[in-house]
Amino acid sequence: MKVIRHAGRLDGAGGTAVFVVHDRPDIVRSKMLSDVSCPFPVLVDEHRQAYRAWGLQRASFARVWLDPNVWRQYARLLTSGERLRGLGRDPRQLGGDFIIDRDGRVAYARPQQRDDRPPVGELITVAERLG
Repeated sequence: MKVIRHAGRLDGAGGTAVFVVHDRPDIVRSKMLSDVSCPFPVLVDEHRQAYRAWGLQRASFARVWLDPNVWRQYARLLTSGERLRGLGRDPRQLGGDFIIDRDGRVAYARPQQRDDRPPVGELITVAERLG
């Protein structure tokens, strides 16, 4: 949720972030958003209709839990002071990052491979060019 730190810059570009999640609202509030002040809308898609529409896949068990890079990333997060927020109902569901222009066309699309989000600056730069 690094994008929260850049909310002002994103707003200045005339954009906003929207988080789409597939867990029940109570789980989202207690795990993902507990003690987080999120200035963006959070949409709940329990049936994953948006995930299917955007072509977002599920990762294999091995790709999520047996990949040493995943464990290194978690170790880096923990040593940098981040806290793990717990697992939702499907930790294998992959997300993605998309930017939609004012005409409703996809200007940027990056389906997630695992825990590999693009740098926030990259997303904001695209949004600024569109603004």
